This record gives sequence, C-alpha cells and structure tokens, in this order.
Amino acid sequence: MSTVRIVHTADVHLDAPNAELGERAAALRRATREAFTRVIDLCLERDAHLLIVAGDLFNQARPDAATIDFALGQLRRLTEASPPVAVALLPGTHDCWREGALWDSPRMRALGDSVHALCGPEAVTIHLPQLDLALHGCAHLCGRERQRPLSGLRPEADLPLNVGVAHGSMERGDVADSSMFDAEEIAATGMDYLALGHWHSWTDHTAGDVVAINPGSPEIDGFAQRDAGAVAVVTLGEGRTRVERVTVGALRGEQVAIDAGELGGTEDLVTRIREHANDGLLLHVTVGGLAAPGVLIDVQAAQERLADEFFALRIVDDTHPAIEDLEGVAADGLALGRFVELARERIQAAGDERERRVAERALQIGVAMLRGEGGLR
Repeated sequence: MSTVRIVHTADVHLDAPNAELGERAAALRRATREAFTRVIDLCLERDAHLLIVAGDLFNQARPDAATIDFALGQLRRLTEASPPVAVALLPGTHDCWREGALWDSPRMRALGDSVHALCGPEAVTIHLPQLDLALHGCAHLCGRERQRPLSGLRPEADLPLNVGVAHGSMERGDVADSSMFDAEEIAATGMDYLALGHWHSWTDHTAGDVVAINPGSPEIDGFAQRDAGAVAVVTLGEGRTRVERVTVGALRGEQVAIDAGELGGTEDLVTRIREHANDGLLLHVTVGGLAAPGVLIDVQAAQERLADEFFALRIVDDTHPAIEDLEGVAADGLALGRFVELARERIQAAGDERERRVAERALQIGVAMLRGEGGLR
C-alpha cells in the first residue's frame, strides 16, 4: 500500500457578501481568493495526491460566472499538474446539490476525470485505484431538513484506504442544523480519515478509531472568527493516520472588551484600541460597564479615526451611565438635578432595550452639557 497525502479544506465561501464588514467586504473577498490560491499552492508544494473540499467552496448554489471561472481556474492548476492531483468536491449547505445545477454542469465535467464531485440524492463512493483509496461522501441536498450525512458511509474491503467526506454539525445539545451527526456515527463509519466541513474554525471530532477533522475556513470569515485560516494535511498508509494543521490565511480576528469606567473620554478609548493596531486584524471591541456621569465616549469618532489601522474594526457601545452616582445630583433641586430625575424616570419607563439605551445615552450627554463640560472628550 502506497503513502497518500491529502490536503483537506472546507468552507471557502468564495465571493461571500461579507455585509458586516461594510466598505471592507470587498477586501475580505480578495483575501479569501488569495487564501484558496495558497491552498492550491500547498497541494503542489507538498506533492499532494488528493485535494478534498468538504462543502461550501462557493457561497451559494448558483454562483456568478466570474466566481466559477476563478475556482475552476485554480482547480485546473491541479488537473494539469504532472502527475495530476485528484480533487474531491462535496456540495455543502451553501452550494447545495440539486439535479441539473452547478455540480452537474458541463463546466464542472470539463475539468476532466481527476475531479470528482460527490453528488446525488444518496451517499456515493468513488474508487481511486491509483491511490488504493475509496472516497465516500453524501452531498447536502437543497431544501431538505434533518439530513444525516454519515448514515450511509461505510468502508469498502476491496481497497485498503477509505476516506469519508461530510458537511454538517456535531450534535451537542445547543445546535439545531439541517445537517447533523454525532460521535457514534463518526466511529461507525470505519473510515481511515473523515474530512468534515461546515463550522469555520478548526475542530477535532475524532471518535473511536476514526480520525475526523473539520479544518475550518482557509481564511477568516468575519469578526466572529478568531483563529487564522488553516487546512489539514493528512498522511495515510504509514500506520496511524497523521494530520498536520497548516495555516494558509493571512488574517486573524480578535475580540476585546474595554471597561468604560476606566476611560476618561474618547481619547482614552482611541489609545486603548490603538494598542492592538494591525493591518491584518479584524478587531471587535465592546465598550461596556458603567460610564461615569458626564464622561462621553464617542464610539463613532473613535471608529473613524482608527479604521485605517486595522484590516477591519467594529466598536460596539454597550455602556451604561453610573446612575447611582447621580443620587445626590437628583436631590439638589437645581436644573441639573431635575434633568437627572426626569431622565431616570424615562429610563425606568423604557419599553425595550433599545429605548432604554437611548434614554441612558441622553442622560450621559445631558449631564455633561449641564455641567458645562462641553463636547465629547
């Protein structure tokens, strides 16, 4: 039995809208294309025998022509290599399978015999005798709920190596998804390696004797993701399955919480955030806690000043005024005291969270103005 090297990626989501990034959305789309290009480079550099994309190469079932052109152009670098690198493509939840659509198109078939789309309404098996390997996969079907992508995957005795490919979520009690599996199902597949996709961060789902990895997206996909994008480089045929995590993403994410009680104004906020400045970082900042009376923090001004110092920056104002510090002010009978009293009544009468936060913000601004503290600091 020969040694087989596999590069396993998933959830590329080529040309996703990335709406939460606003003006930086197009830059993330470019970065995602560059990361996928590096995945192809890695296949060639490591003399890989097989590339597996375990779902969601595309962000939708009907991607535009330019997106398809880019993806197929990169895959063609593998099919035209000498020797060719085999490719296995699984439809995921975003680029799901339906008869006659993307995965059954003439353009996909034109890639040649070394590209294998694991498609159809049931689990399929593809034999790669040149690698002593059988590929097993179950495409995600468009519009169908409660799919169990591992239920039909079982090894074949005719070939010494068996690799499964699936796209879905591990059952853990707090996740409801259209495609699910559990540890018992993973172990029951009997695969030498199980290539998973769907969640966007690296996760090891190994169960029983089955090594099962979800490598996450090759590039970070927004503010929620922290780790840089990676792929799994898998070696089979040398005893126990070996998996190497290789970083291919150029970006990383970070989440920072800042206590408003430690800030004297907007300048302090700018200084604290600037400590994290990095043009390859997607930084999500939450400003929370109790803001001192009269201290105004202009989150939007800080965002505008710092935007060019990060790949992307988002600052969320989750502060509350330290209302208890205003007890004496409310009792003084002066204009400031009367304003504080009315503002507190408005806060208490708020009908929802948004209305309450507007009233609290009005209290902060009003106290600063009536105390003669001027504009935002």
